[in-house]
Amino acid sequence: MRRNLRNHEKSGQTLVITALVISLLILSIFYGIFEASRRSETNSVTALNDYIFATKLGLEKTVISSLINFSNGGTNEILGTNLDKYASFIGNQAFFGKLNISYTLLNDLPYQSGFYLSWNSDGTGISSACANYSLGLFKAEADLQLKHVTNITTKLEIAGIYNQLEGTSRNLILNCKIFNEGEPCLAENITISYEYDGDPSNQEWIVASPLSNIDYGNGTYILSLIAETQSVNDPMLVSAQVYDTRDIFVLANVTCTEID
Repeated sequence: MRRNLRNHEKSGQTLVITALVISLLILSIFYGIFEASRRSETNSVTALNDYIFATKLGLEKTVISSLINFSNGGTNEILGTNLDKYASFIGNQAFFGKLNISYTLLNDLPYQSGFYLSWNSDGTGISSACANYSLGLFKAEADLQLKHVTNITTKLEIAGIYNQLEGTSRNLILNCKIFNEGEPCLAENITISYEYDGDPSNQEWIVASPLSNIDYGNGTYILSLIAETQSVNDPMLVSAQVYDTRDIFVLANVTCTEID
């Protein structure tokens, strides 16, 4: 796992603050609508269902904002900290009764403190966060207890081929696929770097520029570039650094295959 190609910490801290504030703002607007609905239709099942849906949506946004932070170099305490803030926010609302949220962070390997990062050299990268929740709604008429799991996962798959040009130049073609929760998704930004010298003890990485990008609109991207390496004998090592449209960062490295 290589994290030294970029320094993401500062941007990660800014992103998590922004995302969490937006999450709480969205929930405040939702709850304002629910309050108006409750006044006109106290026993509305639809309004209650929407209320629970909005609460789950807030949980999802909180996990996303935490993964944004962690994947950009933040600490693994951030998920618990953000969920505590969200649970406190929810606990102060009483539109349909008292709503309590309790949670546990997934700690079954490979997850630790709710997070799992796998940025390997086999062409696959994963950034994931997972938490289990219990939602308890307590009111005079009846109590409601719900179990809920939120798993946010951005996955990157990359493979590459190249053919040798004159000298030490190489024509490189990469196939890049991105997924959110197992479904194809779009990338906000893709950066490709390649290793110049092929020396594992003293690696020098070059950011590819210019980079030709064919976007198929379904999470698949075909990238091509001309790479200048130190020697024709060096392996063609490539690193793909991707932000999805949620600003979650994921990285994957791969050794490309030479073709005739």
